[in-house]
Amino acid sequence: MENTTIKSIDLFSHIKNDDVFKIFDLAEKNKFNIWIVGGAIRDFFLKKKLNDIDFVCDINPIELVDILKTSEVDFISSYINFGVLIIKLNNKEYNLTSLREDFKQDGRYTKVRYVKSINKDCLRRDLTFNALYMDSSQKVYDFHSGLEHLENSKIIFIGDFKKKCLEDNLRILRFIRFCSLFKSPIYPNKYISFFLKNRNLISNLKHKKISNEIEKAIGYQYKENTISILKKIKIESFVFEKF
Repeated sequence: MENTTIKSIDLFSHIKNDDVFKIFDLAEKNKFNIWIVGGAIRDFFLKKKLNDIDFVCDINPIELVDILKTSEVDFISSYINFGVLIIKLNNKEYNLTSLREDFKQDGRYTKVRYVKSINKDCLRRDLTFNALYMDSSQKVYDFHSGLEHLENSKIIFIGDFKKKCLEDNLRILRFIRFCSLFKSPIYPNKYISFFLKNRNLISNLKHKKISNEIEKAIGYQYKENTISILKKIKIESFVFEKF
């Protein structure tokens, strides 16, 4: 993919247990590729504590199930239809998702097809700084200027933002939540206009998903940004009623 940025970092020194190394070792021993993706890398560059660490891999979940069973690794397969397995190590859980493309999305659910490259997988993600992938050598791959956007407090959707939000309505709340990461977030005004016009999409979401997003936003340093946008698009009362 053109304009790809590759940057070496030292994320491993910020990890306090061996689980991540065990997962990378599992991939190496079984000859498949694996990357840390999304939030952990974003938080590393924002100098925040690393909480959830999510992985993607380039084999399909059925193959991965066989590997985990053979390796005697505990896992949960409740979301295998979406290519997601949850690995259990030392009383912690780690999402391991097969690289995929989403299609036939209806605002809440999606069908998936599996792919082999992270530059295809990244197209299904919401925001540029959530589409950062790190391999076992700690090289970060950035296909959509996510690092530059993080540095400059920019919150930008990948591709057509209207299409993204109609495909998955939760992306509206995720955008609003991430505005609380920055003191003065920068984004196109057309986002807010679209959210206001289509605020009914939020009512399609499960109460738990709404409350999860708001709980995370309130935990960020600049939570007033989220509250301000909720007021602008006239859903503050509805959202906090579900919280």
